[in-house]
This record gives sequence, structure tokens and C-alpha cells, in this order.
Amino acid sequence: MNSKLFDKKLGVIGGGQLGKMLLAECNKMSITTHVIDSSEKSPCKNLCSKFYFGDLNDYNTILNFGRDCDIITFEIEHINVDALDELEKMGKKVYPRPDTLRVIQDKNQQKNFFKNNEIPTSDFKYFKCLDHLAIAIDKNEINFPCVWKKTKFGYDGFGVKVLKSLVDIETLPDSEMIIEEFVPFEKELSVIVARNPSGEIKCYNTVEMEFNKDSNQVEYVISPANISDTINKRAQDLAIRLSNSLDSIGLLAVEMFLTNNSILVNELAPRPHNSGHFSIEACQSSQFQQHIRAIFNLKLGETNHLGSAIMLNIVGSEGYSGKVYYENLDHVFKSKFSNLHLYGKEETRPNRKMGHVTIICDKFEDSYEKAKFLKETIKVKSK
Repeated sequence: MNSKLFDKKLGVIGGGQLGKMLLAECNKMSITTHVIDSSEKSPCKNLCSKFYFGDLNDYNTILNFGRDCDIITFEIEHINVDALDELEKMGKKVYPRPDTLRVIQDKNQQKNFFKNNEIPTSDFKYFKCLDHLAIAIDKNEINFPCVWKKTKFGYDGFGVKVLKSLVDIETLPDSEMIIEEFVPFEKELSVIVARNPSGEIKCYNTVEMEFNKDSNQVEYVISPANISDTINKRAQDLAIRLSNSLDSIGLLAVEMFLTNNSILVNELAPRPHNSGHFSIEACQSSQFQQHIRAIFNLKLGETNHLGSAIMLNIVGSEGYSGKVYYENLDHVFKSKFSNLHLYGKEETRPNRKMGHVTIICDKFEDSYEKAKFLKETIKVKSK
């Protein structure tokens, strides 16, 4: 290998838990890393070579940050894509590419991309504001239940809501939105696919995501998903097709619905993803190492694993905000084959992602039982 390969400075936009886990892989290879985040309490602050504090949506802030980097990536979509365009014109390697991010940043553009490329997805309508939605409702153009999504700045269940009746519309913010047909799905699936500039592509197992019904956040990720080989292959083929169509470099997480033995694509994330955390312990190459391999145009790593892996998200308990205090974490270490990750966030609030646990057993039933126990036992409170 050319020893100068890792002499290149890697810039990471966003300094949350995804950035922290990406840096853990970078530090194994002594890659020089620059990180910028909008919080001075970023979990990445003490793990990178150089830390910058700034507004991720400000053009000049992102442009100036990227000037001193050779390769630029991101762990969050809500950033200034025009600055990334300019950095690419300056000769910087920006992965995933700005054009890819621009499509995914906006839910309306994303859904139109699916439609134009004949990717199976739910029906949808775009509305500029609540007044326009009200007109459509008066014309009986909207059927309940349906799904409301902000076109931009949604994350972790925020910016998404199932509308069961007119009453649910009263609490919506007045912003650009899409209204999607409600899909009575059997399972929610995800495939993480990696692609490098040479065109090599590899997928991880199709995983199953179980969501908390109140917060609309992922509670458990199950790998491999309890689906047939045929469905697994179909899901992976869809992910590969999307990665190629978008000319995506790095990781692409493809969230899907399984319904009536058919697969509908829900939405995309052009970065490491919560549904891939299991890969840190379960796979030869974690999603974070794979992302580095991809953006440095290296051969991609192996993605298969034996046994059953379940990832449990640790989130802030209801009714607690402030300096974080964890209860019963010792039970993770009493449980065989359990691996704890805390993200280094000093403050908790309800449903904030604070860490995760990955359990790997030979049988799904054993992994799931341990995950359920830890879910009920671990509490995230404030002092």
C-alpha cells in the first residue's frame, strides 16, 4: 500500500455519535482528522486532530473548514451543500458527492428521484404550506391515515407524524411538507450499501428495525432480518440500484417497508446509520471502517456475520433533562456477548440517543431476550 495514502487530511462535518465512531476507526489508522460541529460539547472534540466550532448551514463556515482538508465527508445531512459544491470545484474530494446529498436532503426531491428512476415507493403529494394542505383536504384529495413529513431537517423521528384525522393537523408546523400514503407494512427493513469511486459495491445483511410507537425512533435493530433469502436479495438489489443511480460514494442507508411480499423504499441516508451499529462487533468490517475504505477508494471489507446480532438504542428517559446519570449499566457486563457504547453526551433529554448495546448470540431468541431485559433495566436519568 502507498504509505502516503493516509497522509491526506479527512474533514468530517458533524461531530455527534456517528462522527465519534467514525473517528475510532480513523484513529486506528492514524488518519489526520478535522471535525466541525455546532456544539462545543461535541463527542468528537477530544478525538480528532483538530476541532472547529461553527454553523454547519453557513456557507463560509463550511467553505473555510474544507479548504484545509483533502477528503471531506459528513455524518449529518443538514449542512450547506452549496459550500460542498464549491469545495468540489476546488479539487477537494467530497464524498458522498454534493449532488447526491442535494437529492437526499429534501424529502420531496428524494421521492421524485424514486419516481423518476422507477424505484418502488409509496404515493405522495407535496405541499408548500398548511394552507395548501387544507385546500387539498377540502377537495377530498387526502385520505386518512397518512404520513406527514417535513421536506427538510427531520431526524430521529422528528419531522415525521402519522395523521389519523384532521385533529392531528392542528399541531403541525407550517413548513414545506410531503404527505405520503400510509403503508400497512409487515416489517421495516434497512440495507446499508457501500460503494467506492472505482465502482466496487458491497451490502450488509438486510436488517429489521423495530420502532418505539410513541417516539417513532428505532428501538431494536435485528441482523439478519427474519425474512426469506428471496426478500433479502431483493432488498439488497434495490440498495445497489439506488447507490449506482445516485452515483453514491461511501455509505448509503436504504430504509424500506415489507408489505404483501413487496418492498417499498421509504427513505435514504447518505452516511453511517443507526441500523448499522451492530456491524462494529458482528462484522469483520464495521460500517465505519467500510465508509473510510470507500471514500479513500480502498478495497471494501467483508460484511457477513454468523449468529444473531441485535442492537438496542439507549435513549433519554421521559421526564428527565439535564446532566446525565445512568442506572443499571452494570447489567450489560453481567450479560454474555453484550457490548456497550456510550456516546459521551453530557446532557440528557427525553428520547435523546445516548448510547447503544449490541448483543450477539447463536440464536435470535437468545439475543432478543437479552435485549428486552436490558431495555427494561437500563435507565437514563438526570442528576
